[in-house]
Amino acid sequence: MAHAAQTIRNNKEALDSEYSEKAAIGALHDELFKGIKSLKNDDVYTINEAWEEIDKI
Repeated sequence: MAHAAQTIRNNKEALDSEYSEKAAIGALHDELFKGIKSLKNDDVYTINEAWEEIDKI
């Protein structure tokens, strides 16, 4: 849980200092688009790989 709390804290700091709400939504949209594209391509990921990608977002 400590890792999750640190990630949330880091993400909040990044959002507060680097991104506007519009930019954050745009970044999320781009990541969702990549996810949908990989589903359509039948790409397969392990659960660990999936969580690593989620953590990046």
